[in-house]
Amino acid sequence: MAGVRSRSSGALEALVMRALWTSTGSLSARAIQASFEDPAPAQTTVLTVLSRLEAKGMVSRRARSPRRVTFEAVVSSAQAHAADMVEVLDDAHDREDALMAFTDNLSESDLDLVMDAITSRRSRRGR
Repeated sequence: MAGVRSRSSGALEALVMRALWTSTGSLSARAIQASFEDPAPAQTTVLTVLSRLEAKGMVSRRARSPRRVTFEAVVSSAQAHAADMVEVLDDAHDREDALMAFTDNLSESDLDLVMDAITSRRSRRGR
């Protein structure tokens, strides 16, 4: 149905990135569109999302010819999600409270992972 939005632009960006992250190589806009469940967005919508992601530095465009363009993720899923978490933390009114509340919601195994990451980072920095 033309003119009716069924997904937010952020949700579309996430779905496009997921398609790129799970692929073994670069994908065309048509291939990305085919990865969506119905109702799939129009190919022009996918191209618009890809242009926005390219402007954000998350996607690169590879033109094999004027009519054969493919796209690939420039950042990994882990890098993108880490950046999202840092952005949320930066937006917090009280950074310490936000971190404490976050860690209160982690499982023991997640806490172990965070501790290992902190230890590893500190050893690389010589602390």
